[in-house]
Amino acid sequence: MRIGNYLRTVVAGRMKKSSRHTQGTHDALLFDLHREDRADSPPSPKPSRRPRPVVTGKSMSLTGLKTDVMPEVDDALLDAELRSVLDTVPAGVLLLSPAGRIRYTNAKFAQVFGLEFHSLSDIEDYESLAALLDSRFRDGKAFSYRRRAHLAGSMESSSDELEVSTPARRVLERVSRPVLDSSGCAVGWLETYQDITSQRHFQSKILQTEKMAALGQLVSGIAHELNNPLTAIMGYAQLLLGRGQSPKPLKEAEHIYQEAERARRIVKNLLFFARESKPERSQANFNEIVERTLALRSYELKIENISVECSISPNLPATLADPYQLQQVFLNLLVNAEQALLHSRGGGRVSIRTYQPSAQRVAFEVADDGPGVPADIASRIFDPFFSTKAPGEGTGLGLSIAYGIVKQHGGEVYFENQPSGGARFVVDLPLISAAEPESPRESSPRELHAGTVGASRILVVEDEASVANLISDVLRGEGHYVEFTLDSQEGLARLSRGHFDAILCDLRMPRLDGQGFYDALVQAGSPMKYRILFITGDTLAPRTRDFLEPRGLPHLDKPFLVEELILAVHGILQRSRSSDIGPSELSNSPADPGTSSNEKQLEVSKTS
Repeated sequence: MRIGNYLRTVVAGRMKKSSRHTQGTHDALLFDLHREDRADSPPSPKPSRRPRPVVTGKSMSLTGLKTDVMPEVDDALLDAELRSVLDTVPAGVLLLSPAGRIRYTNAKFAQVFGLEFHSLSDIEDYESLAALLDSRFRDGKAFSYRRRAHLAGSMESSSDELEVSTPARRVLERVSRPVLDSSGCAVGWLETYQDITSQRHFQSKILQTEKMAALGQLVSGIAHELNNPLTAIMGYAQLLLGRGQSPKPLKEAEHIYQEAERARRIVKNLLFFARESKPERSQANFNEIVERTLALRSYELKIENISVECSISPNLPATLADPYQLQQVFLNLLVNAEQALLHSRGGGRVSIRTYQPSAQRVAFEVADDGPGVPADIASRIFDPFFSTKAPGEGTGLGLSIAYGIVKQHGGEVYFENQPSGGARFVVDLPLISAAEPESPRESSPRELHAGTVGASRILVVEDEASVANLISDVLRGEGHYVEFTLDSQEGLARLSRGHFDAILCDLRMPRLDGQGFYDALVQAGSPMKYRILFITGDTLAPRTRDFLEPRGLPHLDKPFLVEELILAVHGILQRSRSSDIGPSELSNSPADPGTSSNEKQLEVSKTS
């Protein structure tokens, strides 16, 4: 195909009409260009698709072309130069005559559509090309749509996106426009195709990240609301169990407690998975990741008639990795196995194993007894957007995301078809050790009870009435004097009027939250800032961790057990009694009607 002759015509169409000779050459060129497209013109001899005109112009002017360097440009040289330019363009180029004859295609065009470049030389017109390529698109009419619009009279340039389904799933950006001469007449049609699959993959990952962040916020709010009633249900069920009921009521109380405990684990696992977290690596244990994810999927697996066989290596060492990203990898592989079984026979078996393939590696695998991976798609299953599912059933990103995460960790992810049937996916990571920071030694329950703290005055600041009542009932049962308020500002007012040995404060409350309550104590210089125990249902939220961890503030997660509450309060009281804070530094006792300077500051903080 001669591209030089055709583009020379376009150049000639923009020549300055400074001489009669130049104008005559222009007219001759246009006549020659259209001669083969006239119905009454004889076919051009082989091998050239059309006669090659000769142009000798000395005053040709076009921005970017320096024709004054060579008075006469050799036609073959111009053809070679233009081919070199177009072959380096990172897009497939298709150039047509007005009648739909193919003027030019570059090597990138063949690459984009998975064709052999030499095979294009046998295709003469657009209709033959469309017949070859239509089946490769998800929408069979998408390829020829813009050309049909142009034939119907449209002269507009346009840009659209096409989805190629074979030989690999890809997204192409097409730019279409007519080729116009100096008078505005169409002398051809140009289409360029660029593979933007990686860009769309990146955008999809960003969108998925944003959706997961939004989901994490939604789940965090729902979990907080669920944790409050769960705390009360579990707590009162435990109190009933400890009162020595008759066998039948005792059994009923046990059922209540067991189901509440089950709901507690579900909420905690859901929070852990959907939490908004920055990518950070710490010691991650495959066993914990597998068990946590299975707890989330156990119900779906059960109702889908999929049994799970799990083989956990008891002494599997932890490795330095991002546990949340690895949980995403395991979940993607597990869901992939589920869907393979459901689409093949509506159920089956999934086998999960964690093990250490060598002294320096750790691995887990997910296997199923489904149909396995067909040989013709085995090389593409980790490609972005590749999916064997029907439209709307999947994004084609699950395995590609898993592949990317594992590679970022310096590991390998691969699969194999098992002789007995089904596919087996393996994630293999290097074993990397990291020095764990020394955590402060915590007292055991026996040590906490070894010292006696006696009856104490405790203030409970909790906006959920059922939780506040439960805490009060439990602590009063331990012999403490307890006051509670559902309003944090009222809590500050009570601190200013009386003496308390400890404060139990919810972290998320309307008006003044737990952090604002603590800041008021700090600004007032109150020693009670050392005697506060926070209660929260969202310790996995970044803002919660950013508040609690740097300050080393003790906290109790909702829903908590009665024993956990008693031990946590006992620890706060014991540490405050053994600290350097003496009674003289605390607020005045209830018997003393006076008000200290710290109390006055608390009153100011409360009203500010």
